[in-house]
Amino acid sequence: MAVSGYGKWFELAEKDLKTRKFNGVEYRYYDHGTTNLWEDFSRSVSRQPDKTALRAGNSSLSYREMQEASRRLASGLWNKYQVKKGDVVALLLVNSIDFCLSFYAAMYLGAIALPLSTKLKATELNFMLKDSGARILITNPEWLPNVLPFIKETNIEYIIVTQPITNKINSNFGSVSTTAFKNIFRETEIPPAPVDEQDGAVIMYTSGTTGKPKGAYLTHFNLLQSVISYERTLQLTAADSTLIAVPIFHITGLAALFLLFMHIGGTVYLLPFFNTQEVLNILTCYSITFFHAAPTVYIMLLEQGYRHYQLPDLRKAACGGGAIPIETIKKIKTWIPQLEFHTVYGLTETSSPATLFPGDVATSPKIGTSGIPIPVVDCKVIDAEGRDITGKGVGELCIRGPVVTQQYWNNDEATTRAFQGGWFRTGDVARIDGDGYVYIMDRLKDMINRGGEKIYSLEVENVIYSHPGVKEVAVIGSVDPIYGEVARAVVVPNNHGSSITGREIQDWVRARLAKYKVPQYVNFVNELPKNANGKIDKKLLRQQFQ
Repeated sequence: MAVSGYGKWFELAEKDLKTRKFNGVEYRYYDHGTTNLWEDFSRSVSRQPDKTALRAGNSSLSYREMQEASRRLASGLWNKYQVKKGDVVALLLVNSIDFCLSFYAAMYLGAIALPLSTKLKATELNFMLKDSGARILITNPEWLPNVLPFIKETNIEYIIVTQPITNKINSNFGSVSTTAFKNIFRETEIPPAPVDEQDGAVIMYTSGTTGKPKGAYLTHFNLLQSVISYERTLQLTAADSTLIAVPIFHITGLAALFLLFMHIGGTVYLLPFFNTQEVLNILTCYSITFFHAAPTVYIMLLEQGYRHYQLPDLRKAACGGGAIPIETIKKIKTWIPQLEFHTVYGLTETSSPATLFPGDVATSPKIGTSGIPIPVVDCKVIDAEGRDITGKGVGELCIRGPVVTQQYWNNDEATTRAFQGGWFRTGDVARIDGDGYVYIMDRLKDMINRGGEKIYSLEVENVIYSHPGVKEVAVIGSVDPIYGEVARAVVVPNNHGSSITGREIQDWVRARLAKYKVPQYVNFVNELPKNANGKIDKKLLRQQFQ
């Protein structure tokens, strides 16, 4: 049975909602009055042209300056390289003003932006550049060694570099032309391309933990519905400011922070690489009011900031990109009492948000959930045969709504497999309670089957996280000759937990959960492996401990 986000939110969150059919499916959407991301950004420029839009280190741009620079860059891309509507422009850049200008220049031309992780290996970049058909690559020379070995196999015709190329880098680009970023800008005025809301804006590849990466094709409509949903449900305004400390080339950094704040007219501070001390200093010195990051970031901030930083201006925070331990949420509330903390669930395929906790999760009896569907989204859970599960049953979470992509780029097979009857199958195990709150239990592939008994790793992890000596933990399945599979906990102790033992962890879980959920094995490590998205790489852990 489907659960709708509509009717569960306060009045402002559901304002301007309308209903229409798309591909035979009826859904709700925000009637905002803009049809594409450039138009939406320009609306913010017209409202407060002289306000600071971006700040990175000692550099800053007002909304007017940012718009003008993006226009001039677009003019150069069009005049010099004939970049036009529908072309794919790859951005291999960290959080920077160059990324932001390049993104909006692409939007101005009706091109499709392809944000690429700077953490990817050469083979991964090769696949994404070939699969996307990108013609233009904008990057820093630092990342060229991961691109040049296969550049002739791709459709890349031009590489634009944001810094001078040093002699240390092999300059054998073959027939590919290279140009300095600063030399692209042109004063010649060209009109913005006529872009429809259903035109493609972004191709963003998933992390590929289950095989080859899949390119989620996100339209202007998808991303506009995403940012408006965040604006309304979080009640953010132009008076707010944020720090992007997560990668802008992932969906949280791009949609839930950068595009959201350009939409509301707030100020964005860009940090190229995550550094705990720098994050705490910027949050304090620039009176940041909103922050959004993954669970690992909050764990690190707590460890260094708890006793030394008060963050009195931080009024709201969100956490997505994985399940945050309940114990961590409680510690954050103790550290920053005025903070309204929201858990978020979403994916690249949902343009970031699908569910969000309404209000402060730390003070709610519903702590541990990912909230309720945002107003434009419906959720349901299904069994292994694809049948709807009613009541409080556990199954695969499915989502529909205008934030959801309609296809994977150049991958009909994956599209058919993931989208059924207007619903997107997330691959996550969940249950939905009687009030419409969604509880994410596990990834389907991470669920442990111990002799027919289902063990949800997140449930066991939450219990282990409550141990005072634990910094991080991942629970995985290990092969067992009797039960087929048993639980294994891989633990990173904190500063107070250097002496904890495996038996102590097992006893801690045994006192709080059923006996079959107690990890058969406990291993201690200094660090858990993370994938390019900053999530714990359980696939690699399973390989290490088999």
